[in-house]
Order: sequence, then C-alpha cells, then structure tokens
Amino acid sequence: MLSIITVTKDDLEGIIRTIKSTKILREEYGIKQIVVDSSTNEVRNNIEKLLKEEKNIQYVWQKPSGISAAFNFGLSLSTEDWIWFLNGGDEVHPKLNISLFLYLLSNCTSEAIIFQLETSQTNETYEHPPMWMMWPPLHSWIPHPATITRRNLYRMYGNFNESFKIAMDLEFFVRCFSKNVIADTISLPVAIFDLNGVSNTQISKVSSEVIKIIKMHLWTIIKIWIYNGRLIYNSYRYNTKNRS
Repeated sequence: MLSIITVTKDDLEGIIRTIKSTKILREEYGIKQIVVDSSTNEVRNNIEKLLKEEKNIQYVWQKPSGISAAFNFGLSLSTEDWIWFLNGGDEVHPKLNISLFLYLLSNCTSEAIIFQLETSQTNETYEHPPMWMMWPPLHSWIPHPATITRRNLYRMYGNFNESFKIAMDLEFFVRCFSKNVIADTISLPVAIFDLNGVSNTQISKVSSEVIKIIKMHLWTIIKIWIYNGRLIYNSYRYNTKNRS
C-alpha cells in the first residue's frame, strides 16, 4: 500500500529519530521504508549498523548527487501504490491514528492527499490556506513530508527535476497539479518537520529556485487563470439568460 522514502546525509541523530518514529508502521503494519543515504564513510557505517537491526527497511547508498536525485532513486526502488517522502530528521507524528491514516489511504480515490505537519522546534501546525489561495501553490503550502502521492503520478508527469537542489518538491507540485490531478486536503497532522533542514537554512537558494519555478511555469499559470476567468464569465452569461 505505502512506501516511505527517506533521504539522509551525514545526520545520524536525525535518521535515528525518523526510524524510531516509523517503527510501529514497519513492524505492526508491514510498511516498507527505503533509506537513501549519501553520508561519508564513518556516518554511513553507523547508519548501516543501526538499520541492520530494524525490520522492513531497505538501505541503499548513493554517491552525493543532490536531494532530487536521491528522491528519484528511492522512487525507482518503490513498488507500492502510495509514496511518502519522510526525510531524515522528520518524524511520523506521535499522535497519528495509524489505523485511520491507513484507512484513508485504502479508501481514497484521489491521486494525492495533502495532510498537515507540525514543526519540531515550535510545535506549530502548518495550516492549509483558504481555498482561494490554493492556486498556484507558490507559497509552499503543500509540504512534501505531509503529502502522500500515488506512484503513478511520477510515471505520468515525470520525476523530480534534478536541476533543482532544494525546491524540487514545489516544482513537481506546480507541474503535476497543473494537470487533471485530483488531490484531497485533510487537516490532520501526520508528520513532525525538522526546521534544521536545508529548506530553512538556505533561504536565499530557496528564493532563487522559486523565482526559476515561476518563470518556468508562468505560461501554464496564466492559462489556468484565463480558464478560470472564462468559467466565471460563462456562469454569469448562462445565469443571466435563465433568470426569471
């Protein structure tokens, strides 16, 4: 049903937290976790030793090539219908009702479910924006550690763009959700987000990549705005003709 893909590099403490948080999912529900590690030899050896004692974990090492490449490598190893990217340092929410969570995945007919997450340092919940602010998703309201996607989305619309080093998830979501993809939004925290990750410590690089994403997909965004404007106009014209 679900593959958890975890990317890590030289962060033994972070991967320990992540692995501990997935233990129930792996041991009691049979969920497989794929760990893609790009650590140096010393850290790599410690992580390998740690994971040998764990159940339902596939460990692979990849030469450091960036987060996007590690995501794509993890995708190539996954076989389940649903994908959850939970990076080293991020955690499954300790209060998550796992039975409910898996029930939602089993019965969902959409192609993605956007849950909520909390931050590790502040315990704040990332709220979903009001509906009118949901498109385009350029202010990163779709957090990848709390978004579960079907694996076929990557077959249909392409993997993560490896030219992006940090905002690859945002680029994928803009590209993917510009198509006829159905996504559910559920106000239930499923993950704890580690604020020490690169997306929060390298703000200038993130901003540069967001600008690149806007330029790359600007025409698509404009076309959707035009289409929505036509829907409003057609609704107004139709109801004007049919009012009594």
